[in-house]
Amino acid sequence: MALKMNELVRLSNTPKSTILYYIKEGLLPEPQKIKPNVHLYDESFVERIEFIKYLQNNFHATIDQIKTLIKRNDFDFTRGFESALDMMEILTAPSCEKLYSEEEFCSVLNISIQKLQQWLQEGAIFKRGDGFSEKEVEIGATLLALERYDPDGELLSTYIDYSKKMAETEVKMAKKILNAQKERNGVAKTLFDATLILKPYLLNMHLIDRYRKSGDEK
Repeated sequence: MALKMNELVRLSNTPKSTILYYIKEGLLPEPQKIKPNVHLYDESFVERIEFIKYLQNNFHATIDQIKTLIKRNDFDFTRGFESALDMMEILTAPSCEKLYSEEEFCSVLNISIQKLQQWLQEGAIFKRGDGFSEKEVEIGATLLALERYDPDGELLSTYIDYSKKMAETEVKMAKKILNAQKERNGVAKTLFDATLILKPYLLNMHLIDRYRKSGDEK
């Protein structure tokens, strides 16, 4: 069924300007132009727009990252979430052009190469391809601040250990769930929701609840 722009805006809950921007950037195909002022859009646009917005809102993906993803020969919008699951490296790549070399990274944070190598070996920080993004600079600054109050590194070691165990468990469970289902695209969407939305919610709410209870126990 073909949709007019006002119908597409309503069904996708997306402003006209945003839809036109997606088309301009090549994230959506050109509409069918039956008259100079009458353009028709395939109903699949609704699902495509929802997918694009999901990547922007939950992965904080840039337009360039999304374009790189959908232009892959093996990408299929009809199974967008499953495709994204198989191409996570695109969505998790640094969105900025600037990457710091090891020397530049250490200079910005005023740390030694040995300190950086320690973080990398411990799994406290990760290299992005050939360098480090602004996110790693932010993480590095946080690590340095934490060291002032936790010189033995107990809290950091706990975070790293829990993260590794949680990651291992999540991957095992995700593969089990995916292999048990025929409709993999919907399953992939649910797994993304669990990882990006449910997990942070549960961790933060349980942490807040624990802090509250520890205050009550004084």
